[in-house]
Amino acid sequence: MKLATILSALAAATLVAAGKFHPIDESKVDYVPNAYIIEYNDNVRHRDAHNSFRANKVDYSVRNEFNVFNGAALTVKSGHEGEALAKIPGIKNVWRVTLHKIPKAPKSTKKATDPSVVSVHHMTGVDVLHKKHKLTGKGIKIGIIDTGIDYKHPAFAASGAKEGCFGRYGKNCRIKYGWDFVGDDYNGANTPKPDGDPMDCNGHGSHVAGIIGGNAMNIKVSPKPPQPFIGVAPEVTIGAYRVFGCYGTSADDVILAAMELAFNEGMDVINMSLGEDSSYKSNPTAVLADKLIARGMALAAAAGNQGTDGVWMVSDTGLSDLGTSVTSFDNNYGFYNSFTYGGAVYPYAPSDAWNMAIDLPANTTLVPIFEKDGSLSDGCDEDVYNGLDVQGKVVLAFGDQSRCLSGRGSIAKDAGAVAILVQTTPVGIATMGGSYDYPFATVEHGTGEEMIAAWRKNPKSRIAWSKRPSTFTVENGGSPSVFSSLGLDGELRSKPDIAAPGGNILSTYTLADGGYTVLSGTSMASPYIAGAHALYMQAKNAKPRGDEIRKVFKNTATIGSNFGSKTKASAAKQGAGMVNVLSAIMTTTSISPDHIDLLDSKHFKKSVKISIKNHGKHSQTYTLSHVPADALNSYNANNTFPLGIPVIEPDYATVSFSASKVKIPAGKTVKITLNFKEPKKGKASEFPIYSGFIIATPNSKGGVPVHVPYTGLKGDVSKVPMQDTVQGFPSLMAQQDWKVVEIPAKTVFDLTDPENAELVPVIASRLGSHTPNFTIRVFDDKKTFVGYLYSNSLGRAFGWAGRVSSTSFHGKMMFSRWTWEGQVLTDADPTLEPVTVPSGTYQVVVASQKKLTKGDYPADYEVFDLGKISIKTAPKPAEE
Repeated sequence: MKLATILSALAAATLVAAGKFHPIDESKVDYVPNAYIIEYNDNVRHRDAHNSFRANKVDYSVRNEFNVFNGAALTVKSGHEGEALAKIPGIKNVWRVTLHKIPKAPKSTKKATDPSVVSVHHMTGVDVLHKKHKLTGKGIKIGIIDTGIDYKHPAFAASGAKEGCFGRYGKNCRIKYGWDFVGDDYNGANTPKPDGDPMDCNGHGSHVAGIIGGNAMNIKVSPKPPQPFIGVAPEVTIGAYRVFGCYGTSADDVILAAMELAFNEGMDVINMSLGEDSSYKSNPTAVLADKLIARGMALAAAAGNQGTDGVWMVSDTGLSDLGTSVTSFDNNYGFYNSFTYGGAVYPYAPSDAWNMAIDLPANTTLVPIFEKDGSLSDGCDEDVYNGLDVQGKVVLAFGDQSRCLSGRGSIAKDAGAVAILVQTTPVGIATMGGSYDYPFATVEHGTGEEMIAAWRKNPKSRIAWSKRPSTFTVENGGSPSVFSSLGLDGELRSKPDIAAPGGNILSTYTLADGGYTVLSGTSMASPYIAGAHALYMQAKNAKPRGDEIRKVFKNTATIGSNFGSKTKASAAKQGAGMVNVLSAIMTTTSISPDHIDLLDSKHFKKSVKISIKNHGKHSQTYTLSHVPADALNSYNANNTFPLGIPVIEPDYATVSFSASKVKIPAGKTVKITLNFKEPKKGKASEFPIYSGFIIATPNSKGGVPVHVPYTGLKGDVSKVPMQDTVQGFPSLMAQQDWKVVEIPAKTVFDLTDPENAELVPVIASRLGSHTPNFTIRVFDDKKTFVGYLYSNSLGRAFGWAGRVSSTSFHGKMMFSRWTWEGQVLTDADPTLEPVTVPSGTYQVVVASQKKLTKGDYPADYEVFDLGKISIKTAPKPAEE
């Protein structure tokens, strides 16, 4: 076929729908300059797409090519930006190549030497499946996309062997498949150096692999485990797909390549413990996840560890329609460093930044800091220390994160305290940001109360710090982990999907770093679900699609409660509940769909149909019931940024059934209509997220009840605040010597030499909620739109954006800082290269599209006119 014919066919194929560019929030997402992931239309072949690129004068090199995804990752050398690439015939979607942080493996728990860390399988029925049903995952393949695996670890050894091996280097290797896509020195910014050896030099991937398929029950070689333990599927075959170096980040085109290789090598399940920040489902890994699952695979992905950042924080790959977003429940036991105070021993968790054991003199004493009303202070205001002698002492503060954005640790340090302990709220031990140069740790809520009581009895009591970690029965054990990210997603879909043990999990680690450790995170919960898939497939002697297994797991999960609560935790926190693999295998009933999205009051789905199927051999009668769950209020104090820990309220929906009891013959399905009414309690102006569970209970003895979660938002979601106006955002400021300052009166910004300008304009933004399109628009003095702001530091100011995190590692308030050097991107420019506007006065407008709207400007946007600024730019060179 001639090139002209090819291009004609491509043009015809794209007349119906042009390609779409998916801009990112470049203020909060790291990306590779000039690199793009491009998805072709379904009927377009790779060579035809490349011909089309060349015909449109795109100069590029290929980073990766994808088959199932049907596309490529390119480095573009000709200056074409994403919008221009999306207009080329044959293109379906275009994304920037973004970078994912290496999964965190806390150093403070590397020495797992205590003999009493306890297995978690009794929480999920896996212990019964191992002992009674002899299920081990044999014959199932699970691909782990992570930091690699220390395949020499004895916990991965075949029966009778002293150490494990990798498939390409030995016989009977359990880690049989895999590839190193990057090399040790890769950090996301440099060139990958792939090879065939996926050895782990970080630890995270090895820990994940041990949860899935490690066997440390009878290890007699050094290093020995602190206690014998076994993974979920100890005879599963593993593929190790290494996408991270020893440090740094990884590009998502590398992750896509790993996903495709896992598919090509026959993996039945993929685990991706790679949760990032708040995201939309239109990200490339989620798109490929749906394609792979539609071809018969299953995929488990971590929901994220930002539970103390509040709602709207579920991440990345698990947002796919068919994938499984996994949240975490705490183990009943934890492995922590500790201190002794008032005759009792208490565990603590060092801050993310400090990240090591606290070692202070044994004569340090405690000083709780109080507000005027006698309550424990959060330590966010300097004046709370007025009149207090904290010199050389340890401060105890309250862990409220709804307003403490300036770093309580630095305030305590300036007051003279040698360390700060923060009482977690509401329960558990939730790590905080802290400072790299200051001892900062969190303690359980009950610990804080007991310490205050001991201090009142004897203020001179001293604190003695442990030399090594040990095991504690933990607050919140068996309940949703405080650290797990909260939903919903940007389109009010019910995410996360399901929970698994992820808090305080003993597993394998790199041999160079001790071989074993205890870690916490949804990174630990996700592989548990991946291993559970293997047991289910083995039990059924079949390999259903991942979304089908997800439905069974969700139908049969154990609905959990927050620690000390008699009500059920929100489905936006726990999904359908803690996986019960035994019940999933034994059930003879299913409910479809596996979740119900009621959306908001404006789009409220009053009537929903569910299907109940009896897979058993006999007729079964089911009784339908409704169990409401806690509502989450994140905007109860006129705040414009969601609370770090939402207020729990009894805002319950009501449900009526077209039939409250139904008899279903064997093999048949019955449809039931559910009629919902929004909660009477709860203010629509505060946008509470409510949820609950619809349960079908069989009347037969030993029958497994099944359920489906629902979620909704009371109020109009389009009125949920986008910008944090309470904190003064968005705002038009000036940047001088890297500091943000007020713009001096009558300022004309001299941007003729932007790199050396003493003063440049800055637009400060703080998004507290998803937006389908975040924009900074520039108008001239006649109110004519001239383009979208372009910043040399952050790039283009338009495109979808998830919300920002509450605080940084240092406890500082997170916001986006857009410097402006006088450049804009215009719709009229086909390549969308930034152009410099002429000298003059310009009006700056920040506009964020509201959720569930069409995107008509300005009606569907939250609009802030930041006023006018005057700039002087270099004149455009005369054309020769």
